[in-house]
Amino acid sequence: MITHDSARPPAPPTDFRLAVPEGWERIALDPQRWPHRIDKLVNRGFRGTAGTPQLRMNVAERLCEQARAAHARGGVEMYLSMLSVDGIPLSAGLVVTLLPAPAGSADLERLGIAKGAAGEDVRMVELPLAGPALRTRYRRVPEADDPDGNTLPVTHVDFQVAVPDTEGHLLLSFSTPMEPLADALVKLFDSIAMTLQWTD
Repeated sequence: MITHDSARPPAPPTDFRLAVPEGWERIALDPQRWPHRIDKLVNRGFRGTAGTPQLRMNVAERLCEQARAAHARGGVEMYLSMLSVDGIPLSAGLVVTLLPAPAGSADLERLGIAKGAAGEDVRMVELPLAGPALRTRYRRVPEADDPDGNTLPVTHVDFQVAVPDTEGHLLLSFSTPMEPLADALVKLFDSIAMTLQWTD
């Protein structure tokens, strides 16, 4: 007769799933895979344009640098918007990072209180399929020597979510330099975050 141990702790999720809009492309942050994937995306993005081989190479190298930096911080996936409106690229992206247990308390509300006390735009939200998340919105003006060559202010929206039955957190980091469209894109970022779900 097989018995079940009702006291056995539930198994943590082994993966997650996100739904992104059509035109957003996923890049797995695996050093063996991202160079080829980025080359394909850049070549597709420049198809039918007057972009020079040197420009394509520069864009690909900048994206590879971003992938390396994200991977070094624990990033596992990166998503890029390849959409355009009237020929203007709709620049936006998402980096998904697996964080170790935060120092001190892993309680999202306590982290939110600390951030709020520091003057950050932060609040708790409920993700329907993933549970409570700490949402932070902020804006950064790039330094003059920004390694990515950015010169425009960048709007960021982060969602930090506790991974069930572990002490780790998952961080969804959205960003866009499209300041005139920032509020509309933030609504899109919120809708993407709402699709996060854990899988076994």
